Amino acid sequence: MNLERWILVGVIFVTILAIFTLIPRKRAREAWVLLLFLQVITWPAGLFVVEMGWIEYPIQLLKRTNQYNRTSLTFEFFIFPIVAIIFSLYFPNVKRLGAIIYYVCYAGFFTCIEVLLERTTRLVEYHEWTWYWTLITVIISLFLNHKYYLWYKKKLIKVKA
Repeated sequence: MNLERWILVGVIFVTILAIFTLIPRKRAREAWVLLLFLQVITWPAGLFVVEMGWIEYPIQLLKRTNQYNRTSLTFEFFIFPIVAIIFSLYFPNVKRLGAIIYYVCYAGFFTCIEVLLERTTRLVEYHEWTWYWTLITVIISLFLNHKYYLWYKKKLIKVKA
């Protein structure tokens, strides 16, 4: 295994560790809803971006998936949805400016990691893509996912009452 695959395995391990340490069992249903909804957003968006040739993921953890689906399965279906779960479950009760800062910090950190990986590894390659597109799409994805979560939570409270 090359360095890039070890990075993917390490990130998956850290993500699994985050699942067990940061997601309370009593909120597992909410976590599943967040995970599935974000995958509905990221799969078509990621597929579109890759098929347009704007971004490429040359190194995949599973080689066979690369011929059928050239998006990053690790990112689109696992890492980013788990980050979005943690984002929404721990969303602070703040006013508008605080929420904007929270969004920008999460998306900014995620964007910095992707840019670092793009510059130092072959895990991701930008063609007609730039860091600010990543920042914008991550913010939009987190926003849509969190709004859906708030709607779901409101409906869940009504059902329990």
